[in-house]
Amino acid sequence: MTTPPSSETKTARHRQSTEAVTPRGGRLWIIGPGAIGRLLAVRIASARAGDLASQGKSSLPEILLIGRQAPSSQETSIEMTTPSGELVIQKITNSSIGSMEYLPKETPMAIWITTKAYGVEDAWATLQQHISSSTPITCWQNGLSAQPWLAEQHSGLLCASTTEGAWLPESHSPQRLPVQHAGHGQTWLGPWATTGMASAASIVDAHQQIDWLTRAGFSSNTADNMQEHLWHKLAINAAINPLVARYRIRNGQLRDRPFSLLVRQAVSEISAVLNAKQISPPPQGWQALIDDVIRTTANNRASMLQDVLAGRPTEIAAILGPIRSTAAQYGLQLPLLDQLYRELN
Repeated sequence: MTTPPSSETKTARHRQSTEAVTPRGGRLWIIGPGAIGRLLAVRIASARAGDLASQGKSSLPEILLIGRQAPSSQETSIEMTTPSGELVIQKITNSSIGSMEYLPKETPMAIWITTKAYGVEDAWATLQQHISSSTPITCWQNGLSAQPWLAEQHSGLLCASTTEGAWLPESHSPQRLPVQHAGHGQTWLGPWATTGMASAASIVDAHQQIDWLTRAGFSSNTADNMQEHLWHKLAINAAINPLVARYRIRNGQLRDRPFSLLVRQAVSEISAVLNAKQISPPPQGWQALIDDVIRTTANNRASMLQDVLAGRPTEIAAILGPIRSTAAQYGLQLPLLDQLYRELN
C-alpha cells in the first residue's frame, strides 16, 4: 500500500503561495461530467433547490460542472432518470476546463474530480492556478493509480468510493445532459492518509462532504481507513467491469451462466491477491459482496462497457494493474484476469 506523504512533504505543500487566489468561494466544482459526475451534481443541486424553495436558504453548495467540451459558463439541464423511472431535471452551470484560465479567479469550496483515472493529471495541471493548499480535493476514480499520484501533489487529499450505479444515455444536445441512475449503493469518503496520519482539517472536510451526500439522498459514511475501502471497491470493479466490457452485457447478466462461473473465478483470483496483501475482507466475504453489487446494479452499464461501446480508452490499467502487480509480487497466477487484461488493453 502506498505510503502517505511525509510530514516534510505536507509542510512544503502548506508553503504554497495563495496571493493570486481569492478567498474560498461557495461553489463545489465537479470535474468530469460523466455518469457519476452528473449523478452527484444533479442530486446535490436538486437537494439545494428544495432547501431554497422551502426555507429560502441552504448550506449545500452551488454546483459548477466542468468538462472538456462544454461551452464557457452556460446553464445546462441535467436530466436524471431514477431507478424507479422518475425523471428529475435540474439546471446547473456548466463550463469547459479549457476556459477556466480565462474566467475570474475563484477558489472553490471544494473540488470533486470524477474524470477517468487517466485524466486526473491533465485536470490537475489546469486546476492548480485556482486552488490553495487548503482547498479540499476529493478523488472519485476507479482503480488505485490516480489517488497515490494526486496525494503527492496535494496534501490532505480526500478519496471517495461508491457502488452507486449510473450510465449515460445518448444525447445530441450540449444543453441536455441525461444520466440514468441504475441502482442505489453505498458511498465511503475519507482522507487518503491512513488513520493517525490524516490532518484535522481533512477529517473536518470529509465530514462536511458526507453531510452533503447524505442530504442529497446518498447512503454515505466517513471512512477511517479509506485505502482499505478503495481496495474493496477495486475488487468489485475488477470482478465486474472487465467481464461486462468483454462480453458487452449489463451487470445483471453476470448472474446467468456461463458468466456466473466466470464471476466466481474472477472473485477467487482477486480474493487470493487481497488475502496475500492482508486486506481485510468485508464481513459477508468477497463473493457475497460482489454478488450484492451485481444484484443492486443489475440494469447498469458499467463504465468500462460504456467506454468499449463508445470506442474510448478504458480504465483497465487502473483497475487490473494493481491486482496484477500485487499478484506478481506474491507469485500468484491470474489466468482469467490476465486474459481479460490482454483482450481489453
